Amino acid sequence: MKRWMLTSLALLLASATLPVLAQVQVRVEGAVDHPGVLNLKDSARLSDAALAAQVRPDAYMLGAAWLRPSLQSEQQRQKAGVLFDLDSLHLQALQRGDAALADEVGRLRNRIAALPVTGRVPALLDPRPVEANAAANLPLRSGDRLFYPLRPTTIRIVGAVQQPCTLPLQAMQDARSYLAACPYSRRADHDWIYVIEPDGRVFRQGVALWNRSLPLSLAPGAVIYVPLPARAAQRVDATLNHDVAAFLATQTLPGPGATP
Repeated sequence: MKRWMLTSLALLLASATLPVLAQVQVRVEGAVDHPGVLNLKDSARLSDAALAAQVRPDAYMLGAAWLRPSLQSEQQRQKAGVLFDLDSLHLQALQRGDAALADEVGRLRNRIAALPVTGRVPALLDPRPVEANAAANLPLRSGDRLFYPLRPTTIRIVGAVQQPCTLPLQAMQDARSYLAACPYSRRADHDWIYVIEPDGRVFRQGVALWNRSLPLSLAPGAVIYVPLPARAAQRVDATLNHDVAAFLATQTLPGPGATP
C-alpha cells in the first residue's frame, strides 16, 4: 500500500509540472459550416480560425469582418466624440433658429447612438489567400470574432436624406446615380458623398458639377453617406462628416447567425 501511494504521489507531482497548452477561444459566425466558439492553439492566426470553421463557398468575402474586443474601447471613444459633436451642432442650430438643420442633426445623432460598437478592424479573411499571405495572417486573441455574411443584392443610402434607403444594386452604376432615388433632406451637403465599401474602406466622392469625381461603382452591400452641410459641420469640427463615415465603416453586414 505504501509503495502504491508513493507511486501515485510521484505521478501526481510529475503531471503537475507538465506545461499547460494555452488556448485561444475565437467565435466564428455566419456562412460557415461549423459556427460557434473554436478552441485554437495559442499561436493561432486568422487562417486557422477560418479553415477550422470551414467557410462556405457562398460567403461574401468582401464583407467578412474581424471583430476585436481590444478595439472596442477606442471605437467607443470614437462614437462618443461623434455624438458630442452632433449634440453641439444640434444646440447651435437651435440657437441660430435653423430648425431644419436641428431636425436633421437630431435624426442622425439618434441613428448613430443606436449603432453598436463592434471592434471591427479591416483584414483579409478569405481562408486560403490569408494563409498564403504571412503579412496579412495576423495573430488572434481570445474573444475575437470572425463573421462571414452572404452576398447582398442591395446598397444603402443614409445620412442627410429624407429617409434611409435600401436600393437594388446596379452593376457598374456610378455611386452618384443612386442619389436620385433617395431624396436629400433640406440641409444636406449637395457637393460630396462618402462611399463606405463592405470591407470598411471609405471614399469621399465629389458629386457637384464643379468637383465631380470619376465614376465609382459600388460593391454589393456598400453604403453611401450623404453628409451634413460642410459649413455647418465646421462650426464644431471640420472632420465631423469624415468621422461619421469612419464610424459607419465599423458596422457589419447583416447575415446568418450574426450576434450584436
